[in-house]
Order: sequence, then C-alpha cells, then structure tokens
Amino acid sequence: MSTNRSIRRASTSGNGVEAAGMPAMIGRADACWQPARFRVLIIPVMAPLLRALYGGYALTTFLLAAVIATALLAVVPGQMRRRRLGRHIMRLTLLLIGVPVRVQGGLRLPETPAVCVSNHASQLDGLVLFATLPARYTFVVRAESRRTLLFGFMLERVGVIWMDRADARSGSRAIRVLIRQLRAGRSVAMFPEGTIRPEPGLQPFKIGAFLLAAKAAVPLVPVWIRGTRVLFPDQARLPARTALDLHVLEPIMPSGPSREDARALLAQARVNLLALGHEQDRAAA
Repeated sequence: MSTNRSIRRASTSGNGVEAAGMPAMIGRADACWQPARFRVLIIPVMAPLLRALYGGYALTTFLLAAVIATALLAVVPGQMRRRRLGRHIMRLTLLLIGVPVRVQGGLRLPETPAVCVSNHASQLDGLVLFATLPARYTFVVRAESRRTLLFGFMLERVGVIWMDRADARSGSRAIRVLIRQLRAGRSVAMFPEGTIRPEPGLQPFKIGAFLLAAKAAVPLVPVWIRGTRVLFPDQARLPARTALDLHVLEPIMPSGPSREDARALLAQARVNLLALGHEQDRAAA
C-alpha cells in the first residue's frame, strides 16, 4: 500500500508538473511572438503616417527654399550668378529631403553649345534638371508657368525662355531667340513632350527642340530622368521619398538643317530614350 501511495503521489506530482509546465511553456512561446505580432499590426498603421510626415516635411522644405531663393534672386546681379545660386539652392533642398540624384554619363555633355531634351514625368523634372545641368543651359518653359506665385518670378530671374504652346508665332519667336543663344555659346534644355500625364510612358514629341538643333547645327543630348514620377506624381499633394537617376545619353549630331533632318533627329532620340527608359511608347499607342 505504501508503494501504491508512492506511485500515486509520483503520478500526481508528474501530472501536476505537466499541468503547471504546459501553460508556462505556452506563455513563453506566446511572449516570443508578441514583437512579431506587434510589428504586423503596427506597420500598416504607421507606414501611411510616416509617409504623410515625410511628405509634409519635404513640401515645407521646398516652400521655404522657394521663399529664400526668391529673396536672393531678387538682389543678386548677373544672370549666370543667379543661375548658379539657384542650382546650389536646389541641390541643397534635395539633400535636405534625403533625395539623392545619381548622374550617369555626365561626361557626355558637350562643352560646346548643345540642345538637351529630357522625358517629362513630373512637375519636379525641370528643377532636377536645372540642379544637375551646368549654368550655361537656358531652359524653355511653358508661358502658363509665368503666372505661378514665386515660381514664375524665379524662372524670370534665371533667364528662361517662355513659350506659349497655343500660339504658333510664340514658338517661332522662341526658336529665333534660342538660335541666337546657341550662337552666343549658350546651351538649351527642353522637354519635347510638352506636358506630363499621370500614366507612365513616353508621350509624343513636339518637333521644336529637334528643329532648333538642326537649324543651329549643334548636337542633341537626350537625357532620361527616373524617379520623379514617384517623388511627386501628377496631381499629388505631397512628395514621396525616393532616389533619382539622371542618365545622359550619347549626343546625336543632326544631318542637316531641314525639317526632314529634324524629324530624323527626333526619331533617333526617341528610340534611344525608349531603349533606356523601358517605358511604353505613347506615340505608338
């Protein structure tokens, strides 16, 4: 009987240990899962908030930079000085918002006058290109931007050429002015798509930039900007953090001054840009 009682006590004691031990083990395993469960629950909530906070910070930084640039550009003498100042302010702004610009093929930019053409995916393309290209590049900007608060004044002070897309005579006048700039040793930067669209893809090109290069007999330099559509898409309210890439392609010399030569130049530049950008050809859609 004593032996039986010992066996029963041992059995009961063993069951007690198991009964007490199992919840403890389960508790420890559950505790191990708590951080992972917390991350799974909190990330979907925090990610939009963090994106909104960054977007607000980036937008505020852009606006402050615009105010500072406007004040400085109003008093700094000399167009080239103002351009260099504007470039430095834009580069600093991109640095402050944590958006690096990686330039590839920058040595391909000719030291002589040239016409630079770039894809156009975001309202920030012009600022990114302005911050990257040398100060000798004169930008062609649509006339509607002239009425934009602060922005229009800054563009005027750095010496852009305004072009009214609805007025054919405005385009002809702009071409004549730009030819004089090229002959004076300046270079020109244009966005041949003329506008931006929310959907990805390379829109049809207008012939103006290519006709300019052909008539002035200067090289055409295609440039592909990647990342601005993510940074600030069309109709977006806030920027989103991303890295930017700017690819400078091989310059193309026009074969002559005629409109046919300009069309051939356009076609070649488009082929080269599409091969690099890997986006849909909207001209063929």
